[in-house]
Amino acid sequence: MRTKSKWMMAAALSLLFLMILTVITVLAFKEQESVAAADYEYAGAARPADGKALQAEDTIARNTTAAPIREWEGRRNVMRWEEGDVMEWDVTIAEASAYELSVGYYPLEGNGQDIEFQLLVDGERLTGNSEPFELNRVWRDESGALKQSRGNDLRPKQIEQPMWLESKVIQPGGQGGPLLVELSQGKHRIRIENVRESAVVDYLQLTQAKKLIDYKGYRLEQQSKAAQSKAPGDFIASVQAERAYLKSSSGLFPTMDRTSPLTTPYHPVKMRVNTIGGSNWDTPGQWISWQLEVPEDGWYKIGFRYRQNDVKGSFVSRKIYIDGQVPFKELGNVRFPYGLKWAVKELGEETGKPYSFYLTKGVREIRLEGTLGELEPSLRSVKDMIAELQSVYREIVMVTSARPDPYRDYELERAIPDLLPRFESLSGRMQAEAKRLDSLTGSNNPGSRSLMLLVRQVNSFIDRPDTIPKRLDSYKTNLTGLADWMLNVSSQPLELDYLYAASPERKRPKAEAGWMQKGIHELRAFAGSFFENYNSLDDGSGEAKSVEVWTGLGRDQAYVVKRLIDESFTPETGIKVEFNLVENALVVAVMAGEGPDVNLLTSRGDAMNLAIRGALAPLDGFEGFEQLPGQYMPSAFTPYQYEGRTYAIPEEQEFFMMFYREDILKELGVEPPQTWEELLEIAPKLQIRNMQIGLPYENLDAFQLLSRGMGTLNLFPSLLMQNGSGLYNKELSATRFDEPSAYRAFKQWTDFYMLYDYPLYKDDFNRFRTGEMPIVISGYKLYNRLAKAAPEIAGTWKMVPIPGVKQADGTVNRATGATGTAGIMLNKAVNKADAWTFLQWWNQPEIQSRFAKELENELGVLGRRMPANLEAFDSANWSRSEQAALLEQWGQVNEIPELPGGYYTSRNIDNAFRNVVFNLENPRESLFYWNKQINEEIKRKRYEFGVGD
Repeated sequence: MRTKSKWMMAAALSLLFLMILTVITVLAFKEQESVAAADYEYAGAARPADGKALQAEDTIARNTTAAPIREWEGRRNVMRWEEGDVMEWDVTIAEASAYELSVGYYPLEGNGQDIEFQLLVDGERLTGNSEPFELNRVWRDESGALKQSRGNDLRPKQIEQPMWLESKVIQPGGQGGPLLVELSQGKHRIRIENVRESAVVDYLQLTQAKKLIDYKGYRLEQQSKAAQSKAPGDFIASVQAERAYLKSSSGLFPTMDRTSPLTTPYHPVKMRVNTIGGSNWDTPGQWISWQLEVPEDGWYKIGFRYRQNDVKGSFVSRKIYIDGQVPFKELGNVRFPYGLKWAVKELGEETGKPYSFYLTKGVREIRLEGTLGELEPSLRSVKDMIAELQSVYREIVMVTSARPDPYRDYELERAIPDLLPRFESLSGRMQAEAKRLDSLTGSNNPGSRSLMLLVRQVNSFIDRPDTIPKRLDSYKTNLTGLADWMLNVSSQPLELDYLYAASPERKRPKAEAGWMQKGIHELRAFAGSFFENYNSLDDGSGEAKSVEVWTGLGRDQAYVVKRLIDESFTPETGIKVEFNLVENALVVAVMAGEGPDVNLLTSRGDAMNLAIRGALAPLDGFEGFEQLPGQYMPSAFTPYQYEGRTYAIPEEQEFFMMFYREDILKELGVEPPQTWEELLEIAPKLQIRNMQIGLPYENLDAFQLLSRGMGTLNLFPSLLMQNGSGLYNKELSATRFDEPSAYRAFKQWTDFYMLYDYPLYKDDFNRFRTGEMPIVISGYKLYNRLAKAAPEIAGTWKMVPIPGVKQADGTVNRATGATGTAGIMLNKAVNKADAWTFLQWWNQPEIQSRFAKELENELGVLGRRMPANLEAFDSANWSRSEQAALLEQWGQVNEIPELPGGYYTSRNIDNAFRNVVFNLENPRESLFYWNKQINEEIKRKRYEFGVGD
C-alpha cells in the first residue's frame, strides 16, 4: 500500500512538473514573439535606412568575442564590446566605391577616455602605424549655479552624458576627415578590435561617400516649405556659447575673457566664465553643440561672436551641423579668419549676403565641429614634402656629418646620385603648394613664405651643389620653420562668446566696444588690480580656515586644484581650505617660521631637506597610512623615508624611457636594442652614417641638484643598479662606490663618451625630430613634446623601456632611478588631523586621476603627467600600448634614498665623470678620490644631525 501511494505521489509530482514546464514554454514563446516584434519595429524606426547596415547580432559568431545583450537602453540584440573584444562581419558589396563607416554605440562607464579600436578589412589594418581609431563620448557641464572663489567664477565640472550615438569613423588624430574605405564589388570581411574602454555596439554602417548639395540647391529644396510660413519679423535669439548643450570632450570646458567689455557676463577685475573654446578647442573632430529656440517657421541667418588670434595669416575651419545634418556643402568648411580683436561672423557673409536657413518652430541644435577644411590637402602635401626634405637632409649628413668641413668639397651630386633631381622635384611641388596656400588665404601667408624660402635655397643648391655643406644649418633651420608652421596651422583654435539666429533684416550685433567704453574698462581693470590678490585662491569668506595649502603650480593648474577642493573635499569633509599659489618660496618661508600646513607637488630634495631638519610631520603614524603603500610601486616611498619614518606621499614619478625612430632603424635593417651590448653593436652602423645615440646627462646648478635628486640626472645610477650594486649601503652611512660592480658601471658610463664618442650636450627633441639621433634615452616627458610639437614624424617613432643587462635566466635587468614630487605636512600645522584628511583626499586614485585629466585639458598633451598612484595611472590618457611600455619600465624603477649630505653624491659623481671625460684622468682613481669626499661629507652631516648615535 505504501509503495502504491509513493508511486501515485511521484506520478502526481511528475504531472505537475510537466504542466509547469508547458506553461513556461508557452510564456517563453510568447515573449520571443514580442521580442521579435519589437526588433522588427525597432529595425524599421531607429536603425539607419541608407547604406549597408551590419547589425550587431549578424556578427560571425566563431570570430566574435563580444557578449550579446538582449536589451540595452531601449535597443535589442546588441553586443557588449569590452577591451580586448573582437567583432567581425561578412559583407557583400554590390558596387565598388569609397565608403564611409559609421558606428552606432553606447559608451559604457569607464575611465572617461575615448573608445579606441583597430579596424581591419580583409585582414589588413587600415593604419600602417597601428594608431587606433577613436569614438568619442559625450559631455556636458554640471547643472546648477557656478561656484565662486573670492568672487571669481570656477569652471563647472564636466559630466559624462550617457546616450546612444552614431559617429563616423575619422582618420586617426582627426587630421584627415572621415575615413574612406575603398571596397571592390563582392564579399569582404570587416573586423573591429577594442583597444581601450567599453561600449555597447548596435551596428556598423557602410555608406557611399556622397557630395552634398550646394546652397542654391538647398534654397530650392526649402522653397516649398518656406512659401507656407510667415516671416519672423525683426527677431534675434541668442545663446551664450559657454552654456553649451553637449560636447565631444571633457576638455571643452567654458573659459574666461577680461579683454573686452562686450563679452558677457563681464567684470573688469573678477574672472567670469563667459566664453568657450580657444586653445582647448583646436583639434579636428572636436565638436560643441548648442540649443536655440526659434519662435516660428521661417528663414533665419546664423551668426557668431568669435575670436581667432592664434593662427596668424590664416584661418581656422568649422563644419556646421543643424539638427545633426550639414544642410549644404558650403557649411562643410566655414572659415573664421585671423584677427586680434573680437569679431562677428554671419554664415555666408563672404558671398555678399548671409545664408538664409529655413528653421522650423521650436528648439534647434547647432553644432560646430573642428576640421582642417580646405587646408587638409595642403597640410598632407606639406607633411609628405617635409618627410622627403628630412630624408634628403639625413642622406647629406651621412656624407658630410652634422658639422661638415667648410673647406672640403664632398661632391654630393656624386655621393648621392639622385640628389639634384629630387631637389628639382621638391622645388616644383613646393612652389605649387605655396601658390595654393596664397589662393586659399588671399595673402602672402607664413606657410607660403616658409615654402618659398626653401624653394630659393633648394634652387641655389641645384645651381651650386658645392655650397650645400656650408649652408646645411640654415637648410635645417628653414626645414624646422616649415614643420613649425605645419604644427601651428594644424591647430584650429576658436573662441566663441555667443551665437544667434536672427531674421535676415536684423542688424548684426556690435563686435567690439567703442574707444570710450574701452577706456573706462581699462581704467577699472587697472584700479582693481591694486586690490585683487591673484595669487590667493582663498574663497574670501572670512571664516577661520582649518588647513592652509600651498602649491607652486601655474595659475591654470592651480585653478584645477581649487576646483577639485571646492567640488569634492570641502563638501565631503566640511573642512575649509586656504589655498595659495606660491612659487619657489617654501624653504625660505619655513626658515622664516612661516609656511603652510600642507604643500603639494614638492620636489623630493626640498621635502627631505626639510624632513631631516625636523620641519615635516611624519605621516606613517596617522590612521589609514598603512593602506597607502599598496597603491604605489614598491620603492615609491623610499625617497621620503628617513630614520624609519615616512614624511611624504608620492604624487608623480618620472623615469627614463627609450625613444627610437622606427622608420630609420627599419631602413638600416636594425632592431631596437634590448641590452647595452646591442646598443654598442648598433652604434657603429649609425655613426658610419654620421648619426648618433643620445644618452641622458643634465648639467644643473647646486640649487637644482639639491632640489631634484640624482635619479634621472644621468645614466650612472641605472648602470649601477643593473650591474647588481646600488648607491648606498643598508645603513645609509656610506656609498657603495668602492665595490667592483660600481667601478664597472662607472667605466661603462664614461666609455660611452670617451670610446664611443656619444654627444654629451645635445638637443634631444630636435635631433630626434630630424633623424640625426634616431635613438634617445630620456625622461618619459619627451613623449609629450614629440606628440605635440612634431606632427611630421607622427607614427614613425616609439617609446619603449631602456636597454639593460642580460641575466643568467635570460631576462633583462632594466633597473633605473627616478625623480618626482610629493605632498607633505609641515610640523607647525596646528590641526594635523584635518591636514592629514586633506592629504588622504588628495592622494585618492579618483582625485589624482581627475587632476591628471583636467591638467591635460588645460595644457594639452604637453601637460600629461604620470600619477604615482597605480590606479590613477590606469585611467590616465596614455594609450594601452603606451601604458604597457611605461608599466614594464616602471616595475623596474628602484628609487634612491635621500639622506644627510646626499647632495654631495650627485655633485661629486659629476666631478669624477668630468675629470675622466674632460681631463682624461684614470676612471678608477677619479671614482676613488671623489667617493672619499662624498663619504666624508655624509659622515659629517650624520654627526651634525645626530644620525646613528
